[in-house]
Amino acid sequence: MQDIVVVGAGLAGLTAARVLTRAGLRVRVLEASGQVGGRVRSYTRQGFTLDAGYQVLFTAYPAVRRQLDLGALDLVTIAPAAVIRRGAQSHKGAQSQTMADPFRDPASLLPTLGANALSVGDKLRVARLALAIKSGPAHALLNGPDESTRAFLIARGFSAASLQNFFGPFFGGIFLKRDLTTSSRLFRYYFRMLMDGQIALPRAGMGRVADQLADGLNVSLNVRVERLVQSGRGVSVVTNLGELEAERVIVATDPASAARLLEEAAPALESVPSSYLYYTSGTTAHAQPRLLLNAEDGLINNAQWLSRAVPGRAPEGQDLLVVSVPGRPAPGQREMTDSELDAAVRAELAGWYGADVSQFSTLGTERIAHAQFAQAPGYAARLPGHATPLPGVLRASEITSMSGIQGAMESGEKAAAILLQDPVGMSRPRGG
Repeated sequence: MQDIVVVGAGLAGLTAARVLTRAGLRVRVLEASGQVGGRVRSYTRQGFTLDAGYQVLFTAYPAVRRQLDLGALDLVTIAPAAVIRRGAQSHKGAQSQTMADPFRDPASLLPTLGANALSVGDKLRVARLALAIKSGPAHALLNGPDESTRAFLIARGFSAASLQNFFGPFFGGIFLKRDLTTSSRLFRYYFRMLMDGQIALPRAGMGRVADQLADGLNVSLNVRVERLVQSGRGVSVVTNLGELEAERVIVATDPASAARLLEEAAPALESVPSSYLYYTSGTTAHAQPRLLLNAEDGLINNAQWLSRAVPGRAPEGQDLLVVSVPGRPAPGQREMTDSELDAAVRAELAGWYGADVSQFSTLGTERIAHAQFAQAPGYAARLPGHATPLPGVLRASEITSMSGIQGAMESGEKAAAILLQDPVGMSRPRGG
């Protein structure tokens, strides 16, 4: 009999299991797929190292700092800069402009000062906003009055051009919604994370994060949990390979699977899908390390030549471009096939790179139906807690906090703290 069974080997489940195992409990993690990490996973294809979609690690995340050995991840810091891209026929004829933090990317100072994607007034407003957000503990930014990020920025005098050229595509890459309807609390929190730490990627892929969390744990792959049954000794975990008995269970799966196991309605949180396309080419002059933001309407939100940002992600003599296409089709439009999506994205890339796009090879397309959940103003009041309708069963998932790495890991920590009756862990604020 196990002390604890954790259902799901995503970041929430692995973090919970890690904390409990270190506390001396017997913990077994059951994962339905053949790999740990959930959405945070990596794989190789034709010699290229790919992540599931486009992901980065914010080193300032409090849960990351508590649970991960960042030095052992072989992190490569991503330049704190972005290139704002427009098509060849774009406004004022400026096809690309660089915006960056010149204190951490000194080479970007002159291009940033000369860029008109943000007016001088908007640049000053960014500086004032940074000073305001920097004061006080980061987790406090998740409290207080809430409104959309768009309303928050407009109220502080930011121009419509700044929302279109920078804030929309940049934070659209974080929230997968470039319309800036996401909670301003979250916007401020992520802005603070950007200031307090680095943006980085493990050289061998984001899957290294999950691998490190799983190291030393008792994880069984390809084990699907079919139902949970109350028993005299605790909880009987019925799987495709038989039954396990546990004193307590933590359900750390995707929202739909959790609802099935917990025999409850799925949380009323909208899933935000996203698609990612991977392109390769021979070494090209177009490739550069900075994040590319699409300042025009279209499918592409952002893109990055990962082969230049993270050396070693592509075979020698090759370049790798990852393109992010968040969201779903507009009402009344059907979902594109992979080939149709590829053709439409190539047409937009041709506005950046011209006929050279014909030399790009499509390495693959990945569609993630639940990449995040929508986090509109006031969303936190609608989040489920760790308690569930089943005695002896807790929930661990980003849906108890915020969508993303910090939310998943802190939820796992909190579920473990509840079982351990750890007052420090149980009282830790969201985002703290």
